[in-house]
Amino acid sequence: MSLFRTCVDATVTETNINLTMFMTTQEPQDTRLNMMNIKNLTTQILFILFCLISVTAYATDITVKVDRMQVEFNETFTLVFEASESPDNDPDFSPLEKDFQVLGTSTSSNMSIINGTYSRTKKWNVSLIALHQGTITIPSISFGSDSSPSYQIEIKQPQTSTGKQGEALISELEISTVSAYPQQQIIVTQRLLSSSNINAYEFSKLNTRGVEITQESLGEIKQYQTKRGSTPYLVLEQSYAIYPQSAGQLTFEPSVASARITIQNRQRSRSAFDPFGNNTKTLRRSSDTKTVTVKPVPKSFNAKYWLAAKDVQLVEEFPDADGFTVGEPITRTLLLMADGQNASQLPELVTQEVKGLKQYPDKPLQKNNILDTGITGVQQLKVAIIPSAAGQYTLPAMSIAWWNTQTDKLEYAKIPSRTFTAKPATGSASTPLKPPQINIPDNTSNSITADISQPENTLDTPATNTGDDANNSSLLWKIISLLLAISLIITLFLLWKKPATETSTDTQPQINEPSLKRALKDLQQACENDDAQRAKNALLAWGSALFIQQPVNSLADLSARIDDAQLAENLQSLNSFLYRSNTQSWQCGQLHQLCRKFTEKYNTAMKQSDKAGSTDQLESLYK
Repeated sequence: MSLFRTCVDATVTETNINLTMFMTTQEPQDTRLNMMNIKNLTTQILFILFCLISVTAYATDITVKVDRMQVEFNETFTLVFEASESPDNDPDFSPLEKDFQVLGTSTSSNMSIINGTYSRTKKWNVSLIALHQGTITIPSISFGSDSSPSYQIEIKQPQTSTGKQGEALISELEISTVSAYPQQQIIVTQRLLSSSNINAYEFSKLNTRGVEITQESLGEIKQYQTKRGSTPYLVLEQSYAIYPQSAGQLTFEPSVASARITIQNRQRSRSAFDPFGNNTKTLRRSSDTKTVTVKPVPKSFNAKYWLAAKDVQLVEEFPDADGFTVGEPITRTLLLMADGQNASQLPELVTQEVKGLKQYPDKPLQKNNILDTGITGVQQLKVAIIPSAAGQYTLPAMSIAWWNTQTDKLEYAKIPSRTFTAKPATGSASTPLKPPQINIPDNTSNSITADISQPENTLDTPATNTGDDANNSSLLWKIISLLLAISLIITLFLLWKKPATETSTDTQPQINEPSLKRALKDLQQACENDDAQRAKNALLAWGSALFIQQPVNSLADLSARIDDAQLAENLQSLNSFLYRSNTQSWQCGQLHQLCRKFTEKYNTAMKQSDKAGSTDQLESLYK
């Protein structure tokens, strides 16, 4: 190419000179000179045409084609660039990113000799997915000084399943309800039905708009067979539990199902895209759009924590005994089960203080029982109860308000009060055994006979021993005394070394300082913009960094752990705002300042607790 440009530039320069001479020459004096100029000009023009033809023949021929004629939205396809010779440079596919997502590229080369003629081709396969529907022009791709031609492709909307009997492929999107409340469980199922055997399939991502959601998969993809009319179908379906986070209109975009069907036809010739003769056909179908109306929290629900479920049960497990002993622990187990709710959204179980009882609750255990029909959240709390004095005690009744999504009514999960009796410890009423008395007679001079008086109801022992028995007994006592002395020395040494070990283990960090600072900064920005949802996310991150041993799952969970009444009230106010339909904007107020003050207070308390020791920590946390 550079040689051609030099040649043309030189020829054009000389041609311009000859043209100038031709224009300035006057007839009829220099007629012979004019004829020479015309001859030279003709020769130069023919030379330029020759250069053009030579360069055009030398340029690499690059073609563009697509692996199939019809391409639908949300499906992948392959764009193939083929060059007859090696182009000037590697291709630059970046112009494709304007209208497509580039999923990957691959190259291949082919060489052949036919009748002594050598030929070589090189292919670039680019896997793409369109970003929008309509007619899209694939721009010219640069291969150094060479380039490919532009190409137009039509991206069509996926075909919607008609649901008619005998249809080859059907895509369905099924929702369990058309109206719900915030945090109510909605079961969404993507279903693919194929009347032919398939060797590959794909569900599109579940896309929603209008309301923020959380989702959880309900197990693996299920496969079974069914009949629609007289047509048998292979069914593949995937189910999700969806939880809308606020009131509004929740829209589920159409679900696109794809299936690749193998066509066993030996008569058909092999194509460039199917060199092994396993011809396949890819079918894609789209479902209908689904809409769910998320209603605000009912005004009749005035409880502290919002809980929506199909069924809620509060169960107590208590030891079956006539009485209990002072100082001995009693294990009480509380279970909260919610059908149609995630365990992380359950309110924290809190026991009330009872005078004369020390209660030590364990860390609550949370578990989700996942079935095809939905999720059942379970929270378990074990509490060790120790009576400090004899007498009768009553554990107060417990009640948790919840909204029944089946009957659309307010209900309560309850356990009744429980009364039990603590008896005095048996050791305090018993009489201690008297130590044996040794009487030494006065009239003995050379030997001593020990007369040991034993307690009642004991076996009699011989009053006298032989000399050998006395020596053996003396040797045995010496060995025992020596062993006891060695054990005492080892024990004292271990006790002397123990404080250093404890100090090294107690220096583990109890608070995630970097996460705490980042969460407080996010909360400050959310408060500056009065962004309620962002404030919620920042508060959950702040709580998890602060209570690192037990991460926070909800604002209700965080509020229950805060002993600052003003801060807890602000958290409850934010939680109520997010779950109710409000026309007014949320005001942050002093929420950020209150969180900073509580952080400083909590850090100080933790440092003092470390100095006080583990016993003081237990009393301060659980008393």
